[in-house]
Amino acid sequence: MAERSPWWEKVDVSKLSGDARYKILRHIVEKYGRKKVLEEIGISRITLWRLLERKSPIKPEYVKPLLKLLSREEFEKLVTARERLKSLGILRDDGTIDYSLALEILAVAKDDEYLKNVILRFVVQEFREDLKKMLGISFA
Repeated sequence: MAERSPWWEKVDVSKLSGDARYKILRHIVEKYGRKKVLEEIGISRITLWRLLERKSPIKPEYVKPLLKLLSREEFEKLVTARERLKSLGILRDDGTIDYSLALEILAVAKDDEYLKNVILRFVVQEFREDLKKMLGISFA
């Protein structure tokens, strides 16, 4: 069986906003300390100070090595859903979704009873009027 790569290797940090990169940097500094951050990204103390004070933009190459210090859950708390989807290549730069991937997710969902029910509830709640028109019925 092929070994799965770590979640953070799939993240395109260049798709994250400057604010999201700052949150990640700040979180890692608070969790591990400045020394660990300096070791991981190989920058000077002055450069780190400039980044933390938002005097300089946080480059993707500074954040990428820090991702391995985050759990997936921490990453999800720090970065908005829209940015996570962009950084994983699901949401394109123009705001459209990778439709083939969305269809693959729906195909997998049909075999997962919980996910299938969540999707159906969402569709009924969000697209009630469209469903009524399509099916020619009314929901009580």
